[in-house]
Amino acid sequence: MDLKKSRQILKSLADDNRLRIINLLNHGLLNVAELCQILRLKQSNISRHLTRLRLTGLVGDKRQGQFVYYYLIKPANNFNKELISCIVNGLKDSEIFKNDVVELKRIKRS
Repeated sequence: MDLKKSRQILKSLADDNRLRIINLLNHGLLNVAELCQILRLKQSNISRHLTRLRLTGLVGDKRQGQFVYYYLIKPANNFNKELISCIVNGLKDSEIFKNDVVELKRIKRS
């Protein structure tokens, strides 16, 4: 991986909401409506964040019926693998990450 690509990935992670999205997608497929409900952000904001993460190769999408579901792409290199691990494991004890996971579980039950 070249330095420019690494820098782009790091820049894409320099946003609290994108870190929260990574944390949530680590728990499985989610669509924009679910992310909006959990993060309490507008659809346009969520879509913008997802586009940035998709362009850097961290997040992928797949269509199922009328919905587009987003997921974490299995890291193709150690750099991405370590970044995702640092985010998910290093921040899992943060209050906002914990609250997001609680909310995710609540909406998945309903």
